[in-house]
Amino acid sequence: MDVVKMDKKFYGEIRKVKDDSIVPDDEYIVFLVKDNAFAIVLPMYRAQCGLLGADDDQLRMVDEMIERVYQWRLAHPDRCKTPDAAGERVLP
Repeated sequence: MDVVKMDKKFYGEIRKVKDDSIVPDDEYIVFLVKDNAFAIVLPMYRAQCGLLGADDDQLRMVDEMIERVYQWRLAHPDRCKTPDAAGERVLP
């Protein structure tokens, strides 16, 4: 069965830090910290992790990521934007 690429706006090689394994194209999507919608949704993702019973390490890592995203956005308000795809070149 062919692997279906989930995110057609981005490509590359994504590796897991824990074992250096490559994450297949059908297992990842990319969100950018400059994306205003992503910034709004990230805390909701954290809440769902808690409701689903994610372990404490996962919750801590998401909390830390939220803080890094917040700090980046504070430092770069000129780069934050509404997500768009008009005119984007994407994979078939």
